[in-house]
Amino acid sequence: MKTTHKSILTCAALAAAFTVPAMGNGFYIPVQSPEATSRGNAFVATANTAAAVYYNAAGLTQLSEETLQVGLYSVNLGLDAKVAGTSLSAKDKWQAIPQIYFAKPVNDQWVLGFGINTPFGLSTEWGNNSPFRNATGAVKAEILYATLWAVAGYKVSDTFSLGFGVGVSQLEGELHTGLFAAPGGPVLEFAGDDVAVSWTISARWQPNEQHAFGLVYRSRTNFDVEGSSKALGVKMDSSLGFMTPATLAVGYSYRPNSKWNIEANIEWVQWEKLNTLNLKNTPVAVGANLPIPFNWNNNLIYGIGATRQLGNGYSISFGYNYIENSQPDSTFTPAVSDADRQWLTFGVGHQGESWSWDFAYQYAFSDRKVGSSAPLALQGDYKSRFHSVSLSAKYEF
Repeated sequence: MKTTHKSILTCAALAAAFTVPAMGNGFYIPVQSPEATSRGNAFVATANTAAAVYYNAAGLTQLSEETLQVGLYSVNLGLDAKVAGTSLSAKDKWQAIPQIYFAKPVNDQWVLGFGINTPFGLSTEWGNNSPFRNATGAVKAEILYATLWAVAGYKVSDTFSLGFGVGVSQLEGELHTGLFAAPGGPVLEFAGDDVAVSWTISARWQPNEQHAFGLVYRSRTNFDVEGSSKALGVKMDSSLGFMTPATLAVGYSYRPNSKWNIEANIEWVQWEKLNTLNLKNTPVAVGANLPIPFNWNNNLIYGIGATRQLGNGYSISFGYNYIENSQPDSTFTPAVSDADRQWLTFGVGHQGESWSWDFAYQYAFSDRKVGSSAPLALQGDYKSRFHSVSLSAKYEF
């Protein structure tokens, strides 16, 4: 793999040492801070912590003090399948990723923000003895991903702010696919990496204390993943074009009084740009040039949640997410095992004079039947049951 890429993003590589399994929206990980996660990830219009670096940089203009926020998101995914009368389970384990944000007010109008997080990731492993081992990445699929963000919020007026910035992302990918259908047979193994740049723009409008509106767009990130493949003892130089999708989120926050904040978000994810990819091997040998069909559909994420202030700095939050399936039966792969998935969330937090903390818990579930448009070996019932916990601490200087 290209070791020069690893030296470009030293801090991002540290974050990328952690991998998160597919979250039920392809390999997009929308939850990036516990105060947002606990309320169904509906935070675009509120965006009043340092996590606004990711959720909506325009919201940074609400901060009057330098703030450092450090958190950890940990998740355990249970993926089960029943195909041709056989019950299977993917390997599951608790996996964690860090989330770090820093905000610095420059003057009455400008606030700068920096962060490191993992908005995309994948780690699934069904093993070499499953009946669908020759589906793309079904033996093992892993994406190590981290983004270093540099953003700014600008207060246009007392009620309206803009945000913008760039993200520099490092991706390391690994893909193991059986060459033939017979369990335990030879495997094609690919590994590679790349670094790419994306951008974000956002806005926040709060006409009065009760109502606030937010919007954030994050661009697509295009990668040219270069590395090597190995099959039947033959090693080849390889490359794979890849991308992570553009997203557009809008949110509305309603505060009926000083104790309640209720928010609803809708997020659009542009998966349609992820078409059939081509794994190019040089010299052409075993595995040749392997087409990898994605051909996914755009999807929507719906989130709604509320935060209730309890007094003495304490608060509780609760929420709900519905994430649409982006993966059609015709290109279904258990490596991602996407589905219409529901998330229930809960959290608690405390705001002190300088220190504050937040904790969130998620439970997700889905049941999907893959039908006749998929290859016969993949047709069956797929079930997911996920649990996650996240925790962050914030310090205002």
